[in-house]
Amino acid sequence: MADLEAVLADVSYLMAMEKSKSTPAARASKKIVLPDPSVRSVMHKHLQKVNEVTFDKIFNQRLGFLLFKDFCENIYEEPVPQLKFYEEIRRFQKLETDEERIKEGRQIYDTFIMKELLSQSHSYPKTAVEYVQEALTQAQKTRKLDADIFEPYINEICNSLRGHIFDKFIESDKYTRFCQWKNLELNINLTMNDFSVHRIIGRGGFGEVYGCRKADTGKMYAMKCLDKKRIKMKGGETLALNERIMLSLVSTGEGSPFIVCMTYAFQTPEKLCFILDLMNGGDLHYHLSQHGVFTEKEVRFYAAEVILGLEHMHSRYVVYRDLKPANILLDENGHVRISDLGLACDFSKKKPHASVGTHGYMAPEVLQKGTAYDSSADWFSFGCMLYKLLKGHSPFRQHKTKDKHEIDRMTMTMVGPSNVDLPDTMSIEMKSVLEGLLRRDVEDRIGCRGRGAQEVKEHPFFKGIDWVQVYLQKYSPPLIPPKGEVNAADAFDIGSFDEEDTKGIKLTEADQDLYKNFPLVVSERWQHEVAETVFDAINADTDKLEQKRKQKPKGDEVDLAGPTDCIVEGEVLKLGGPFNQSWSKKHLKLYPNRLEFYQKSRDGTVPKGKAVELYSMLDIKEVLPEFQKYQKMENCIVLNLKTDKIIITSPDKVLINQWKDEIIQGFNLSTQIVATMNKKASKLYGSDIPGSPSTESLRNPLEHRNRHSKCRKLLHCFCPCFPK
Repeated sequence: MADLEAVLADVSYLMAMEKSKSTPAARASKKIVLPDPSVRSVMHKHLQKVNEVTFDKIFNQRLGFLLFKDFCENIYEEPVPQLKFYEEIRRFQKLETDEERIKEGRQIYDTFIMKELLSQSHSYPKTAVEYVQEALTQAQKTRKLDADIFEPYINEICNSLRGHIFDKFIESDKYTRFCQWKNLELNINLTMNDFSVHRIIGRGGFGEVYGCRKADTGKMYAMKCLDKKRIKMKGGETLALNERIMLSLVSTGEGSPFIVCMTYAFQTPEKLCFILDLMNGGDLHYHLSQHGVFTEKEVRFYAAEVILGLEHMHSRYVVYRDLKPANILLDENGHVRISDLGLACDFSKKKPHASVGTHGYMAPEVLQKGTAYDSSADWFSFGCMLYKLLKGHSPFRQHKTKDKHEIDRMTMTMVGPSNVDLPDTMSIEMKSVLEGLLRRDVEDRIGCRGRGAQEVKEHPFFKGIDWVQVYLQKYSPPLIPPKGEVNAADAFDIGSFDEEDTKGIKLTEADQDLYKNFPLVVSERWQHEVAETVFDAINADTDKLEQKRKQKPKGDEVDLAGPTDCIVEGEVLKLGGPFNQSWSKKHLKLYPNRLEFYQKSRDGTVPKGKAVELYSMLDIKEVLPEFQKYQKMENCIVLNLKTDKIIITSPDKVLINQWKDEIIQGFNLSTQIVATMNKKASKLYGSDIPGSPSTESLRNPLEHRNRHSKCRKLLHCFCPCFPK
């Protein structure tokens, strides 16, 4: 029965893998619905606040670039050929060989540079033209051409796009769509329901790893679930949180194809969950046991890719501390990535000195208690790993001893070229690189002499390696995992935790509070996931819905494009009804002197015939500075009137925070204006004149309209935004 369950789990998992490669419609089981276009106003304010409404910020985001490109190609009134030039340069930079670059480089020059030179419309600097011409001329002789020859044009192209064209983009519907996607991104709040979880593929000290499929895009991931009770039992809270921080450090920005990176982190009441790159090819330890030891050529391939993974980590001041074959995973094509950052450490501010890692791979400075170290430890472990791939065992585990103390003693005493067994069957270059990596003294070790990974790359063992080609994963892997197989032990062999271990462990509120900042969405990776899967399909569906709304007869709708002095507008929930017990959807427009609430129908339109609720800023006594809780809604903005209150909220955490800022700012500004005008009125009428306007009377204009009409007219003269 257990065997049958294992087979069924494998089949389900493999079917999910195949489905993830199909069309977007078939790939996703849960559809993404973009927010209403009315989010534009408040989102624009939010993005301005965080300095995101700039050409560089939007153009360098995957979805921002795609929408800007769509605008240039289909909406902007004039052709924008420089955008195509930009794309061709980026494509050129990814070409594999000099021959391809020479051919395509000449084509780009003829199409985008020579053509404009002949028509005298070339607007780029003369130095850029001359640089490209010289590089192409030399390439005809040397048959070599660098990938960066068009780099001088990149800045010039961006400068030509960031002016009038970008301003028009911000005014367009494509920027509204960008605001819709950003709003969706910033409100991601993942739960287990957002994934279909498949078979177990691994197990660690605190939890298990599963294959899973994201419901709204169909993308396959690995889900690493850590049990909070088990973490508490073992005192591993710091380790769990550290792993989240380290994964964030190496996954944000320009990621590495040689590290298992994180796209999401979320939690449930019982689990901490990391959503990671899925690697289906097993690990090097597994393949070492199946394949036997590797040849020097095969080791060189794996070593080159691991070097680039370590280089990425070290550039972000992360020391890995657990490099070994078991932590090097293969993808379905045979390329490798470094996995499991549970022991990684940030050394940007303070160097670590803890003795952590796997015995037989730990550097002498790590074993020597109290000694601070940095990325040097990884290069020693790297040497141990290469030795293991070549010989089948660690250089300090000669007789298959399992005594950790003996292994550590041998590590401290055997390091150096004369003590480590390097058989004559090894090439001189192989011996040399191992001797250099396994040096006891850090200052003598390759990779630790001031230039990091570059020192290792330049070693004769890696002579002839094109590191750009390594980065682009263009070299053929020596071992390609079998297709149509899981390449992992079955659930029975992986085993499971004994629930009795944690039966007496209780999670308190203080325990849960430790993880309040655990959830994370890595923006670049989420945008890449969406762009590669459902972006076009969701945009097409949303366009159809919005087109239908625009074609609807306008006679029954309120035109919300009113006065231009509106500060911000959008959809909110307003508490009302008998005894203030029900929430209704409203379209709120905030002006310098008032708030206007319009009723919204289910289709997002504002029907005519419904009374507009209008509140003057002079009617508001105060806006509470902190969110309040009303009718099961946490983030409620409360505006106290003289005898009543306005309560609004939104399930959108980004928008409601921005609404609070805008309303408080508007109220404070109006209060300052009233105070200033009151002083001017007092000077004109005299403080002891009966009926002189006070601040309180100005806050309640309906009660005091007749008594203080002169003052209100004066206030309107100084500040026209206030009613007479």
